[in-house]
Amino acid sequence: MRRIVISTQNTLLSSMLLRALKERGEVRAERVSNPPAEDDVFNVSRALNADVLFMEVSPVAPFTYDTRMAAARRVRMVLPECRIAFMCDENANPELGERIALAKRNGEIDNFFYSSVSGEYLAAALEAM
Repeated sequence: MRRIVISTQNTLLSSMLLRALKERGEVRAERVSNPPAEDDVFNVSRALNADVLFMEVSPVAPFTYDTRMAAARRVRMVLPECRIAFMCDENANPELGERIALAKRNGEIDNFFYSSVSGEYLAAALEAM
């Protein structure tokens, strides 16, 4: 069973994603509180022994690129096998999209998604990570 932690600014997105993952069956997905406190992403990921950590990145604190990268690094120190995926709105924030793509190329994260993908696609891709 895959264990996936979800931390998004958009609660509608996280609800849709949780539903899509649960429909897939062999997945245990947990949502981090919104907005997350400083240690929430780390604590939930560690408690669940997450296989995948999915975080939405935006210009709004505490969802900023720097905050999310810090959380990803911290989770990786404790769970080195945990796959990290970011998502952003590439249309509203093209520079942020470029930073996230660069983080993927540099091996700092394992995958990234733009918010224009469907929920079903996103659920399938996270489960497959």
